[in-house]
Amino acid sequence: MLVVNRDSQAASVLVAMLCDHGFLAEAVGVTALRNGAGGQDCDLVILDMMVCEDGGLAMLRMLTQRRHCPGVIMLSRHASEVDRIVALEMGADDCVAKPTSPREMLARVRSVVRRRSRTPPVAAVDIGEAGLDRDKRIAVARFAGWTFEVETRTLTSPAGAVVPLTNGEYGMLLRFVAQPRTVQSRERLAVASGKPAGGQRDRTIDVNVSRLRRKLADHTADELIRTVRSGGYLFMPVVACDLATNGGC
Repeated sequence: MLVVNRDSQAASVLVAMLCDHGFLAEAVGVTALRNGAGGQDCDLVILDMMVCEDGGLAMLRMLTQRRHCPGVIMLSRHASEVDRIVALEMGADDCVAKPTSPREMLARVRSVVRRRSRTPPVAAVDIGEAGLDRDKRIAVARFAGWTFEVETRTLTSPAGAVVPLTNGEYGMLLRFVAQPRTVQSRERLAVASGKPAGGQRDRTIDVNVSRLRRKLADHTADELIRTVRSGGYLFMPVVACDLATNGGC
């Protein structure tokens, strides 16, 4: 476990408490954490929201996009309710108000560890041009700071805003994240969105892609969907996915 706290004395007390109760823990600085302190073997990060100017959200996003995503408990003294909600929406396992007693902190750590140990493991993979095997199913896709939870059909922006999707947009986005950096024809996108391809339907797909592109553009300046002349559309970001163990894509 890694503890990142702007108060070095409080960090030392927390590390000592965790070690006394059988956990392996150490205090690190935000720069060390950003540079990969703890490698991929860290199971839990306790992160003070005030160590970064953005309230630790960029650091939280970096942690949740790791191949081995650790649990994250955010510590907050001055953060607003909105800040705490955004942190939880972005993937934090808990958000604890400072100051808190060592006993409560220990209970929260144990709670996160128990919850994560009951969660069936998933494999986090980078999806390349070859896409997914047919026996694989995406549980969560992450790209350019976005999080797309497939089962709940939840798309969350880099800032933590939930962006609603129509059934057609959901189907197209699922096709895009399953095969990024691969040209998707209008026919394939029509099938993905539940519409027959051909003729006037192709123009309907263009309209639907434009709407999805506009929703993404409202929350980021990056070009995520590129038009390929006489070909279709190309999903540009690198995609990392948590894969469910059963079912087809």
